[in-house]
Amino acid sequence: MMRRAAWALLWSVWCVLVAAVPFGISLLLVRLDGDAWGDNDHGLVLLLMIAVPLFYIWVPVQAFLYVRHRWMGRTSTPRAVVCCAGVAVVLVGSFTAGILGQRDVEQQILHDRGVTSTGVVTGIRTHTSDSGAPTQDGVHVRMNDGRSFDVDGEPRVGSTVQVTADPLGRIPPRLGRRPAAPSGQALQVTLAVLAIGHVMAASITAGPLNRSPEPQRPRRRLAPSDETSVGKRSQSPHGVEPHS
Repeated sequence: MMRRAAWALLWSVWCVLVAAVPFGISLLLVRLDGDAWGDNDHGLVLLLMIAVPLFYIWVPVQAFLYVRHRWMGRTSTPRAVVCCAGVAVVLVGSFTAGILGQRDVEQQILHDRGVTSTGVVTGIRTHTSDSGAPTQDGVHVRMNDGRSFDVDGEPRVGSTVQVTADPLGRIPPRLGRRPAAPSGQALQVTLAVLAIGHVMAASITAGPLNRSPEPQRPRRRLAPSDETSVGKRSQSPHGVEPHS
């Protein structure tokens, strides 16, 4: 009984660790990404974008190989499929959470210290598409105080618009008045999906420990009559007792 209880406790702790620790690292990476974006540290943002897929692919693979060597003879196909699907959910969820986190950081900064000014659209901003044709992706705005901004949007040239800008210049300006504080609901839903993905990815490593090793049963001693019968059968050819 004590052996089974100890093994159940070990398995529970293992399940929590293999799912909660990577999820905690995910939350830390999202926070670092948001801080880097708010500080306009694009070098750290690029580093995190490279590190995230490497971490979420390397860790499950290494954990699977270790557990397969230590505790598993083979892996069932459903469990492998669930693990692969979990890794995919984690990758997509991490990038989505990073994008939503950056958007919320920008909106929060403009809400806290954004300054709204009036200006006039002086021209359109274009980029060359894959087909080679120029495509509008924003406008040039000249503010009444003499400043000029490039902002996303498609108002017509010559129109009067309002632009909210960060006085510190850490994030790009936006058309419109100072926004409200971000609700963060989309980010919370994404983090919940991310947690589910971590549980799915951890199932392949946590699953094998839910079965405690059975102690070897002692071999049953044969009765004297059985030992005599076994000796006679071993002496007879082909294991068949000779008929009298």
